[in-house]
Amino acid sequence: MSTDGQDTADGDILGSPSKRPRTLSKACETCKQKKTRCDSSRPHCGTCRRTGTACIYREKGQPGLRPGYGKAIEQRLSLLENNMEKINQSIQDVLNHVRPDIAAQSTVLEAPARDAGPSGRNNGPDAQMWQPSQQLPEMPYFPASPLMERLPAPLSLPPLDLAERGLPPGPVLQELVELFFELVHPYIPLFCKQNFTANMFTPERQILLHGIVVASFRFWRKQVPSAEERDSYVKTSREQVLLKTIDNCTLVSTQALALLALDAIGQGPGPRTLNLTAMLVTAAHQLGLGKSASPTTPETNTPLVRNEDPDDGMDSSSIAVEEKRRLFWTIYSLDRFSSVSHGQSGGIDTKTVKMPYPSSDEDWGQTMTPEWFQAGVQAKPAHGHCPASLWHHNIDLLALLDRSNQLLIQPVNLSLPAHCQEWQSIFRRLDITMSTWFENLPKEVRERPAAFDPMWFMLHATFHLINIRMYTVAAFPSTTSPYLRPSSSARGRCRQAIRTVASLASSLQAQELDRLHPMFAFVVWVAARSLIILWTTGYENAYGSTPTDLEPLLNVLRQMATRWLCAQRYADIIQLILDTKNNPGGPTGLEIFNDTRRTSYGLQNLLGTLVVHRVPDVFPNPFDFLDIPLLDVGDLTAPRMGVFGAENDGEWL
Repeated sequence: MSTDGQDTADGDILGSPSKRPRTLSKACETCKQKKTRCDSSRPHCGTCRRTGTACIYREKGQPGLRPGYGKAIEQRLSLLENNMEKINQSIQDVLNHVRPDIAAQSTVLEAPARDAGPSGRNNGPDAQMWQPSQQLPEMPYFPASPLMERLPAPLSLPPLDLAERGLPPGPVLQELVELFFELVHPYIPLFCKQNFTANMFTPERQILLHGIVVASFRFWRKQVPSAEERDSYVKTSREQVLLKTIDNCTLVSTQALALLALDAIGQGPGPRTLNLTAMLVTAAHQLGLGKSASPTTPETNTPLVRNEDPDDGMDSSSIAVEEKRRLFWTIYSLDRFSSVSHGQSGGIDTKTVKMPYPSSDEDWGQTMTPEWFQAGVQAKPAHGHCPASLWHHNIDLLALLDRSNQLLIQPVNLSLPAHCQEWQSIFRRLDITMSTWFENLPKEVRERPAAFDPMWFMLHATFHLINIRMYTVAAFPSTTSPYLRPSSSARGRCRQAIRTVASLASSLQAQELDRLHPMFAFVVWVAARSLIILWTTGYENAYGSTPTDLEPLLNVLRQMATRWLCAQRYADIIQLILDTKNNPGGPTGLEIFNDTRRTSYGLQNLLGTLVVHRVPDVFPNPFDFLDIPLLDVGDLTAPRMGVFGAENDGEWL
């Protein structure tokens, strides 16, 4: 309600008896635009009454600066002071390195001056004295890269004692960083390399060096440091990252934790991987990594209480914003891979993700409209031939991987035909979605590139992983039911997917295997296991002859075992089945191995005691609080179906 043109504020949820009236501007909007005098009559001024135009008065803005402006200025000033302090510290470090040489040079120069005698040019009180400041070498000029911020970066000199911090010597650490960007960063591109190398020795980012030590020492090619020293460095760095991330939750500490989770996935499924992935997902929620404010679409679903500061990110650089985005998608992929290998639900709900896709390395530092992630959208055209477009497709495929995993771990009442039919219907729809998604991929994404690209291999490996897991469960369900019978067509599709993975794996060189995600070993393991199920149940060929595709898959596992412990464990379990297939009492553990309910972690617990593990020396295997055995949930489910025959085949697929 308004009185004489003065509006009163309403909607006070606390029932305040009165509110201060809002102040309106003196001139109406029409007179302001025409720049004519306004008599400020309400509700219509004289000019508007004469011309018959609408007379509108706007509220006056609050005087003073906008809310949060002072805090923003303080933050920018604090950032500038911190940068100046880092620059000053770097200059002092340089001076500390060159002053001993300068002192030695001055001693050499002063000795001839004293012996010059009366005729010497340097003799006498008026002689020109040598000043260290005149002899200092000029500071090297580092041209600014287009990917770098325009702020001066400190020099890469360690301000602290690396040995005291449990880190390797500087040259070893520099080489580990190069190994990381060569072999690990291509499939987990967390950092901008130029920005990282310029700031990697700053104290607040030292935890990232511990993460790189854990991730990169497995690729060390030199004899020094020794294997025992490398194991000691890796163990210390693991402990440092864990201690740091337990007490602090920052972007940098979470980046280091992501590298530790990658190392855990490389060791194989188990409590360590579960715990680290859970810590990662929790950190992503706490830092708000899964949500980004859209500049065009205002958020309508806003909680009344939240932890995020409204000013968070307003002064962040483009590199910091992109690294934050890439950290989330790295956590998302690690969470998806971990949930599949453990047969559990993922910790990140795809429906709650409100984030753009990551940008390409060429686009860092440039202003561009981001492409936003949408769950369930079909394959998108590639934006040029760049790793970022492949990463887009990988993210979409991970959402499909999660859908397939949710379907396979979903409880089904096999005694009710409606439940079985509903499960079969969801299975068929997802199978059609997968085929359509792959067919809609751009040609350059479907076809193998001329140069080796680890993201391309992981994209195709993950696609075949989904198919093999789904078709194996459909072809060999673990429980007997007249309403959910084994599908013969699923066996044929499963065999074709296995053949494709074997061809993909056998085409890789040893140096190329070093550049692949450790989950590639899991894909090879799933293909080999499904092939053995087909073989030992009589659907592959004669029981006495080994399938031709099995040896290439085993060779890949053995080669990857020199870097990733999980590949050695997978190869040992498969070798156990092959070594005992001719036992008089039957193969050892074959019934457990062929049970499609069992995850890789469940098989590792049940068959691991029967295997003499051939663990390479590069892998330490100490006991710690994260390696506590878990119960295999498969022991609590229904009994395993014994033999599949032709009379049990179903064509529901």
